[in-house]
Amino acid sequence: MKLNNNQKKDKRHRGNHSIACKCPKPEWFAPENYKPLPGELGHAMRKLIIKDKKSGKFCLRRRISRDPYFLKLRKAAGRKRDFRPDKQALIDSIFPLLIQRADMGSWIVTSNITKLANELSPKNKDKTIIPETRVTTSRLSRLFPEMVRYGLCELPILKWDPGTEHWMPRHIILTERFWKLCGVNIDKLLYQRNKRLEAELEGIIEPGTYESINTARQRWYEKMRIATLKYRREQATKEKRRKRLNNLSLDQRRYTMASWIINTYPNHVLLNMDPESFNRLVWQNLNQLKLGLKLEPGPNKLIN
Repeated sequence: MKLNNNQKKDKRHRGNHSIACKCPKPEWFAPENYKPLPGELGHAMRKLIIKDKKSGKFCLRRRISRDPYFLKLRKAAGRKRDFRPDKQALIDSIFPLLIQRADMGSWIVTSNITKLANELSPKNKDKTIIPETRVTTSRLSRLFPEMVRYGLCELPILKWDPGTEHWMPRHIILTERFWKLCGVNIDKLLYQRNKRLEAELEGIIEPGTYESINTARQRWYEKMRIATLKYRREQATKEKRRKRLNNLSLDQRRYTMASWIINTYPNHVLLNMDPESFNRLVWQNLNQLKLGLKLEPGPNKLIN
């Protein structure tokens, strides 16, 4: 690659990386240990997925990306051409996953975009994601705004948390058009949703109204916000503890961790614990911080 005289000579230049899709044909089917979804949600899954009687494997009964709905609203959504094959496969695979992760009362997908991308990514025998063929989060970040333009979902406004200086996770909300596209009976689905709202609202406002749906969604988002903040604080505290113990010898780590357990764990838990169980608890906490060993080392072994 030739550089102009005025061009800065650095490592940032184009032409060396591949722009091919890492996972052109993602697939997602519910594991065998998953219970069938109740009501119309289960009906929507059976509309999209079928189990082959000969092989026993799941496959797509219907390719949702080939529905005339996308052709009819192509111009309204701002598109000029059909979906590329890799986006078709992504749409076909994301629909069953969104149904599986949707809350019946609020139609909120309870997994954020990062978790959804991890679910769609191919995994090896150890059930870990293969980096070379993973579904990137950016693909879903581009897909969901387009689904909003087709009227299939809603994206709430991202909120900034000034305490941790991070954006709160974004969860999408499915619309009636999404469920109609899946082939469910919308009247039955609305009845089941209202029944769920009646059980959740506990008489706060009149069940089944538009206000009750917003209240349920706001309550769910508030719970998720608190859970996210709690998780981030626990991770930050754990990282500080790990850095503090990192430069200590193994014996000093064990003693410091044992002192922390004595000061933080409830008394009724510690009183009913014998010395062997307490020692295992110390090792368990050290291993969680990646500062211990699976087997207790000899007296001369130190971890620096």
